[in-house]
Amino acid sequence: EVVFRVGVERSFGAALDCLDEEEAWVANERRRVVVTVVSASHLPKKDMMGSCDPFACVRMDGKEFKTKVVKGTYDPEWNQVLPMGWAGKSPEGSMRITLYDDDLTGKDEIGSAELECSVLFRQRMDEEREVVLGVNDKKGAPVVGKDKGMSEVKLRVRLESRVLGIQAAQEEQEAWVPNEKRRIVATLLRAMHLPKKDMLGKVDPFVVFEQQGKEFKSSVKKSTYDPEWDGGERIELDWVE
Repeated sequence: EVVFRVGVERSFGAALDCLDEEEAWVANERRRVVVTVVSASHLPKKDMMGSCDPFACVRMDGKEFKTKVVKGTYDPEWNQVLPMGWAGKSPEGSMRITLYDDDLTGKDEIGSAELECSVLFRQRMDEEREVVLGVNDKKGAPVVGKDKGMSEVKLRVRLESRVLGIQAAQEEQEAWVPNEKRRIVATLLRAMHLPKKDMLGKVDPFVVFEQQGKEFKSSVKKSTYDPEWDGGERIELDWVE
């Protein structure tokens, strides 16, 4: 005779249809993933008394977003939209969806599922995709529900993009550290199509940058309506704290 055990494994590695490569980013562009946590099914019983009161937490790039709690069900429906944070580049790691059972003493973890950020940020822009993920416990084993079905969570995911204006980009500048100073350095290249200002001769142009009432002047270019500062002329404004 022969004795053996049989198990069934699941893989959701190809859950999303995505591009081979990420779309190129443009200057001041920000992107974010918008997740709709649709539902979960076949959840297990976690408490001795009562049924399951599930909610979901979505974690990505150090930030956490939660759904509402649905009372008394092993097959919750949330249909809750959770926009992730705007990012200036693709985050590393993965987006993790963790299911919990809410109770009087806190929360019991049911299990979790993951999607790699590299996959999420290779989606076609503004196209919503539905994905169903298997839920695994802390040891990586599939979670089995009270009804003996395999626990799953259903999501819809969409990649959004926006390009910041100059003012908004400035507002996102890096935080200053103690005793830090900063200054603006302009490189002057050229001007074009300047008007005639004198009755005789051409124009002799130069450029003035003004910062808090102080002027910073470039060199003068003689007799031209299209001056060029060869190689770029460096104009250094004052340091500010």
